[in-house]
Amino acid sequence: MLSLEAVLLLPVIALLVVGVLGVAVVVRDVLLVHEGARAGVRVAATTTGSAPVVSAVEAAVPEIDVAVEVSPADRGDGDLVTVTVRTDRQLGPVTHPITASAVAQVEPAVGTTAVERGPP
Repeated sequence: MLSLEAVLLLPVIALLVVGVLGVAVVVRDVLLVHEGARAGVRVAATTTGSAPVVSAVEAAVPEIDVAVEVSPADRGDGDLVTVTVRTDRQLGPVTHPITASAVAQVEPAVGTTAVERGPP
């Protein structure tokens, strides 16, 4: 038979375990959203348009519905491109907005940049 202290303490321990698991899910989502932003900016630095960027972000975080913003949409060699990924995660009655941004410099396209080379 359980003592009165154990009976009163078990629900408190159960609530703490559920709370820790809920926080762990939110932290996992934060890490995934940051990874999606990094994957998106890597693609944005080497391609044009936003469709390949959105595809890369969705491939990096397939289990989360995200909104992707690429700025600027038209970019040239040497420009800075920013990819912002947003989602919302609900923990109990509270909704937590999760946002991550990554910045990279657009790489020159192969064959379009003239490079002068001296004699060998």
